[in-house]
Amino acid sequence: MIKKIISTILSCSIALTGIFSVSILTSKEVQASTYNELGQRPFMGWSSWSSIRKNPNEKNIKEAADVLAEKFKSHGYQYVNLDDYYMLNWTTTVDKYGRWVVDPKKFPHGMKALGDYIHNKGLYFGSYVTLGIPKAAVDQNTPIEGTPYHAKDIVDFSKGQKVNFNFKNMYSIDFSKPGAQEYIDSWAKLFASYGVDYLKIDGVRNQDIKDIEAWAKALKKTGRPIHVELSNNLDIKNVSNWQDLSNGWRTDHDVESYGKPTNTDWEHVYRRFKHAAKWQPHAGPGGWNDFDSLNVANGSKDGLTDDEKRSHVSLWAIAASHFAIGSDMTKLDDFGISLLTNDEIIKANQSGVAGKSLYNTSSSHVFYQSLPDGSYNVGLFNTSPSTKKVSVPWDELGFKGSADVRDMWSHKDIGSMELGFTATLATHASRMIHVVPASSLIVSPKSGETEVNPSHVSLTWKAQTGAEDYHVLAAKDPYFSKVIYDQIISSTSTKLKNLANDEQYYWKVSSFKNGKEKLIGIYSFHTEMTTAPAAPDWVLANRNNKDSITLTWNPSFGANSYTLYRKKVNSLGISSGYKQIAANITDPNYVDHKATLQHGGHYSYMVTAHNAVGESAKSIEGHSDKQSSIMVRAIPAAGILLILITGALFIISRRNNKPTIQA
Repeated sequence: MIKKIISTILSCSIALTGIFSVSILTSKEVQASTYNELGQRPFMGWSSWSSIRKNPNEKNIKEAADVLAEKFKSHGYQYVNLDDYYMLNWTTTVDKYGRWVVDPKKFPHGMKALGDYIHNKGLYFGSYVTLGIPKAAVDQNTPIEGTPYHAKDIVDFSKGQKVNFNFKNMYSIDFSKPGAQEYIDSWAKLFASYGVDYLKIDGVRNQDIKDIEAWAKALKKTGRPIHVELSNNLDIKNVSNWQDLSNGWRTDHDVESYGKPTNTDWEHVYRRFKHAAKWQPHAGPGGWNDFDSLNVANGSKDGLTDDEKRSHVSLWAIAASHFAIGSDMTKLDDFGISLLTNDEIIKANQSGVAGKSLYNTSSSHVFYQSLPDGSYNVGLFNTSPSTKKVSVPWDELGFKGSADVRDMWSHKDIGSMELGFTATLATHASRMIHVVPASSLIVSPKSGETEVNPSHVSLTWKAQTGAEDYHVLAAKDPYFSKVIYDQIISSTSTKLKNLANDEQYYWKVSSFKNGKEKLIGIYSFHTEMTTAPAAPDWVLANRNNKDSITLTWNPSFGANSYTLYRKKVNSLGISSGYKQIAANITDPNYVDHKATLQHGGHYSYMVTAHNAVGESAKSIEGHSDKQSSIMVRAIPAAGILLILITGALFIISRRNNKPTIQA
């Protein structure tokens, strides 16, 4: 198999929908996924197992795809992954070539139609398989497609059944026998015919490497790019094989808390802290460590506190694990949506860097990503049962002096810190910060800067000791294949002219000393907008006291300010129209100090984003209270009132009609 050498990878962020700036770093040779070009970043999507378990069907998978497309696609989520139990029992039923049969009651229109539905939403379709050959295929001795061989010709009865977690009766295959590879080829061809873009191979153990090699060969033959994920609790001793043969590998058992009424619990999340550091060196473009699903958006069903949910997402982000939503997509709560669509956290997850462990104790952990522009993402975690201070000293990150600190969850700049940063964290709480050392701010425009005038952009950088000349490249793409400027100069600045409006550009500068070229840095910027920004797609409204409500929303790319609108809804659901209550808000948060608590009623809010071009459409509504609880209070009150009125009218009617009846 041909080894890929990834010379440059996106590092500071991925251009999901034009939201993020992108930087690049030079990488060593990467073994992962040597037979496809996928997995350059951890995949983002939804998987059915956590919430649907044994009951997937055409309806609930389509519903999940609908929600993913509506609420998450714009943030980079792409995959809709159908896990186990979509097939009939393979102990008795297989198709004419010995492969699983899709349950026609659950999926009456078949897998191809489901794949088409998902693709039509601009999403990718994922499926599931385990290793081996089904018992029914062996019992019926089904033919192997395109060959003169049959199922019994390739079975290795000496090894018994393959590991599977839900059904038994998958028998081992002897891949030295003719027809064995062709059997796997036919199954891969079947998945490709469904339009599958992702395949989870379950039950993988050390003795199954030949099986995975066979699947790798088979999937490559289909000519269809299919992301391969191996499950679960794989042995790190064979990580080089998992890198060669897949785009991701599960590092632990399932995150779900079986036997409990919740999807997960803190114990299952916490287990990932224990082994994140040892797996970290093996993750990179092509293949990533898989910590399993994110279960944070179904309220109490998740089995986690709000702080634990935020820590759950933060660890997955800083470790660059796949972002696979496990929640029931038809019962999402606003808090969970806000966690899963925070673009600064997603930016860390998609940075192309798996976070290293700075230190860990029995009660706290600190992980960091060292980014090529000289900045850092840092995750601080309190895993103890009591409040604790957790710190990150700058010298332990490898630099001295001050640094600018930004809170990534709240989108707030905290300010300049001299020696380090300390957070006071509640039980199982965490902080995610972006750290920019003062010494790294040596370029202009800064990496990721927006609103740069396209008619003239001056690139400047700090002089390098002993440098004789500088090599400057500018391009329209992060791989520098579309170069628009390539010069060797002696000064520490140069100018770019006549750039396009509303366009992302990338530039890098190197120094020459004694005939050797050394990279100084790679950066990006975005020229000024020519369109109004998109609307924020969520708003959270949390009451502080009887008079004030704190509002938070996701920032819109290219927005300079925001306008906030509010309406008042009474206990019967009757409301006034939306009225503007604040304008020229520069941060994506605001405190409404005139939101007096009303019994049985609530406030609804919408936000618009502005730039020099214009104003966005209004965001979706955010509510100050749970409407369900409001209506629970309102409906009984209205019902009692209706009964009293009806009773009074009945009595009056009887009295008025009585003489007429007697006559």
